[in-house]
Amino acid sequence: MKTKYYFLAAIAGLTLASCSSDDFVGDLSPTTSQVTNETDAINFGFDLSNMTRADIGGKDAATLLGSHFYVTGTKGEEAETSPTPTLVFDNYLVRYAVNTAGTTESNTANWEYVGVVPETAPDANYAKIGSYSQQTIKYWDYSVPRYDFFGFSTGTHEAIIYDATHTTFPTAGQIGVTAMKYGTDLANSGIAYTFTLPNVNALEQAYITDIVKAEKGATSAASDYGKDVTLRFKNLGAKVRIALYETVPGYSVKDVKFYHVDGTNADLATTANKHDEAILISSDVHGIPTNGSIEVFFPHVGSNNSGEADYDKAAATVTSPSSDPAPAYETYRNFGALTNQLKGKESAEVKKVEADDGHGGTIVTYPAEDGTVFLGRDLPNATFAGDANKKFYQTMFPVNVSSPLTLRVDYTLVPIDGAHETITVYGAKATVPSEFTKWLPNYAYTYVFKISDNTNGWTSTDHMQDGLFPITFDAVVAERTDATGEQATITTVATPSITTYQQNHNPNKDGEWISTNEYAKATAKNIYVQVMDNSTTTPSLKTDLNGTTPEDKAKSLLYSIDVTHAATATEAQVMDALEKRTAAYDGDAATITGRNGITLTKQTIDNETQSIVNGVDDNPITVAKGTTALITITGAGALPAGTYAYVYDYTTVVSPATARGEIEEYQPITATGSYTKSYPYISTTTLAGVSAVTEADEAVDNAYIYFSKTKDGEADYSYSYISVAGKTKLPAGLLKVLKSSLSSTGASGTFETNTFYFDKYYSNDGKYAVKVIKVI
Repeated sequence: MKTKYYFLAAIAGLTLASCSSDDFVGDLSPTTSQVTNETDAINFGFDLSNMTRADIGGKDAATLLGSHFYVTGTKGEEAETSPTPTLVFDNYLVRYAVNTAGTTESNTANWEYVGVVPETAPDANYAKIGSYSQQTIKYWDYSVPRYDFFGFSTGTHEAIIYDATHTTFPTAGQIGVTAMKYGTDLANSGIAYTFTLPNVNALEQAYITDIVKAEKGATSAASDYGKDVTLRFKNLGAKVRIALYETVPGYSVKDVKFYHVDGTNADLATTANKHDEAILISSDVHGIPTNGSIEVFFPHVGSNNSGEADYDKAAATVTSPSSDPAPAYETYRNFGALTNQLKGKESAEVKKVEADDGHGGTIVTYPAEDGTVFLGRDLPNATFAGDANKKFYQTMFPVNVSSPLTLRVDYTLVPIDGAHETITVYGAKATVPSEFTKWLPNYAYTYVFKISDNTNGWTSTDHMQDGLFPITFDAVVAERTDATGEQATITTVATPSITTYQQNHNPNKDGEWISTNEYAKATAKNIYVQVMDNSTTTPSLKTDLNGTTPEDKAKSLLYSIDVTHAATATEAQVMDALEKRTAAYDGDAATITGRNGITLTKQTIDNETQSIVNGVDDNPITVAKGTTALITITGAGALPAGTYAYVYDYTTVVSPATARGEIEEYQPITATGSYTKSYPYISTTTLAGVSAVTEADEAVDNAYIYFSKTKDGEADYSYSYISVAGKTKLPAGLLKVLKSSLSSTGASGTFETNTFYFDKYYSNDGKYAVKVIKVI
């Protein structure tokens, strides 16, 4: 089965997947042609394909398929326009019986179609779909250039006809089917056939195939005629799972609670809305179907479309039942409780113990667990939700018109230094864009959320101030079995949240993105970025990435992070550098240096792209202009390896003159020895002459800096700098000094005693969404 990679950085801002069901092949029994040299009959046999994962074959495959499948086959050209095929197999029922290979001319791999009679024992549970009165042997016609075959199976469920004539909706244990079409009905993406499924259990039994082409070939050696027709079945359902891990410096994460509603903060404070089980919420009440009809179609058929990525491949779409029962949907999906994974934890309560093994090695043990689930601290040790025996997957109805999915959680931070204090974060939120919530048949999706150091949650239910520094989330993955088209997205969850996508991403790397993908044995593709506004209960995609702020500066920006900070820089630290700079705000600045020492250097980014060129199976995803940014990491103009910060600047300002509410801030330094740059300063002698003092509850004025003055003996006074950061009112008695009145040193010299020296930086009230991206 094919799988998709989704990386969704939630709460500030991958994963591993296996197949939802592997493809099926039959026995490798000797064929009739090998035994008797007869090659004229058309047979259905199965050969092992060159897959990166072993196929399920033989009796095991037959068991999963209920020992039956239906096949339609035509000869002649199945062109997109004016097709001219002739029907050969009209919805034939093919039955498996062990040890029957070679007993008839039409059976070479234990699968027989001649004389099989649907609706008659032992096939009573399988409807007669075709129009032929009986199923007879078929022979290869060498006068035609090609044959086309495709089929489906209802597994262990009963197949009943459900169409305009047969209108009884299937019940538990049944699957409604319609006859497979061909020719003009199949061309131009016409509906090939339909499954009607009463529940998810039925979905797990529905299997489909792509079109299998058999060509005559220029020589007999090159001809497909006379060989077994190889059909590979794939499950019609999609598989989805959830995992979380955390990278919060100094903390471990426990007691994760999930919400089943994405309402107001008051709603989220309600205990009844919180669950121990992992939950994804749909922004659309029709977002997660639990019954319905699935229409199977082929977007491109015929040799004139052979260059298309989805040539002869089956696709599916879910529609509502047209009669009783009413369509059924979920507004959220519960994935089960988080598993208790010890590996990768780092906590005062769960710490590894190392001891000498007496032979020059180390024994590593962990204390007995008390039932507490601490999240893994890196991607390989992500903590999954649900049933490990099912590899944590749940079967979902495929959807190709989807809506955003939201994760909203509470969690508790536990310090790893042994302190007994904890911090609980409430209502942290991540939203996955709809482009990355489309579930295709036989694909697996893993949404992995990373808690890091930038969040939109709050730490009190009565004082709902968004934000905690540190904290973040990340999310998703699933690998294709042929390892040629993994899809990876990462969504950050601050407000707004950022989703990044790259095909052929290696989920086993420590970095988030790589330029050479050893996992897929292929070159990784470029990175695409979308930004979601998840501040409301109806999240929406930002459409102004190619727009400008009022001062004509781009909203969608990319910076490289200096080498010194590249390995450790977090979203919160980059945010601090953007908000508190060593130089006054300049939207066009090639370089930004934060007061924290991080240096950001502007890089090229394309905010005009209208196509994500490497989607599922290499099909492009069309996007509206202004919704998607392109970061080039391969080919011409590729960025070198390094750590980058994607920034969405959503500040609202009136003009450049307002400088985003910019304030000159003065930060005192420890002044000893020599200096090599200019510093603002004020001596205690100058302070002794300051007579103005604050009144009680006087408002903070950012034009001033403040000092306390205390008696030191009979005549002397001592002075202390007072920080007013985060304060709005001041106590009486502080000295206040205009920042503009301070003197400045020269470019170099020696610090004097009895003098206060300051680093000057510029604080702005800009609003920035940040995602750190590593290219390895």
